[in-house]
Amino acid sequence: MGSTDGREQRVDDEGSDGSEQENVLTPPLVRSDPADPARRTWTGSPVPAGYPEMIDELRELLDRVATTAPSAEVVADTTKAVAQLNAWLAEYEVDEADRFAGRLLAAPGRAQLTGPPLLVDEIDDGRMTGRVRFGAHFLGSNGVVHGGAIPLLFDDVLGRLALTGGRSRSRTAFMHVDYRAVAPIDTELRVEAWFEREEGRKRFVQGTLSHGDTVCSEVSALFVALKPGQR
Repeated sequence: MGSTDGREQRVDDEGSDGSEQENVLTPPLVRSDPADPARRTWTGSPVPAGYPEMIDELRELLDRVATTAPSAEVVADTTKAVAQLNAWLAEYEVDEADRFAGRLLAAPGRAQLTGPPLLVDEIDDGRMTGRVRFGAHFLGSNGVVHGGAIPLLFDDVLGRLALTGGRSRSRTAFMHVDYRAVAPIDTELRVEAWFEREEGRKRFVQGTLSHGDTVCSEVSALFVALKPGQR
C-alpha cells in the first residue's frame, strides 16, 4: 500500500445565514484509520449489500481469463459483455473518498482487485497476522506466484501495520524483499508482519510470507510519517 492514508471524511457545513453549503472534504483523519481493528469500512458512502461478492466474482473472472484458451467466438462475446459492464459502471463514478474498492476493511483484500485477497486474522499495535491465496492470474510460471505480486502484498500489509496504534499517515520510503522459496498459487499462505523499531517519523517494519513451515519471502521496509500538508 504505497499510500497509508487515513480515512477522508465528508462533512456538511452551514453558512452564516443557516443555508447548507456544498459538501467538502476535510483532511484525512489520523485517529480513525484503516488499521483500527474496530473499523469495517473506510469510505464516506454506505456500502451496498453484495459488493464484496461482486469483487469475488471479478477475481474469479481474472482467474478464468488466466487459465483458459477460449474460441474466437467466446473472446468476441466476452469482450462485448465486459465493455457493457464498463459502460454501466462508468455511470456511477465518484470521488475517491466515496469509493468502495480497497476500503472495505472486513472484506478479503479490502475488496481491492490489484492485490490478492488477504484475510486479516489479527491486527494490533505493532503486529499483524493473516492468510492469503494468490489466484491463477498472479501466476508467474510452473504453478508459482509471480515475484512482482509478493511486494505488492507486503506493501499493503506493512502500510496498514504502520498505521496501528493511532499513528499518523505514512508513505513507503524503502522496501527490500528476499525470496527464500517459491510461493505456490491457489494455496493458503501465512502472512506475518511486525514493528522492528521507530525513530522519530521513521517506522521500520518487517514481515514474512510462509507456506506451512517454509518461509517463502521476507521483507524489511521503512515507512515515513507525513508532515502536515503532505499527501
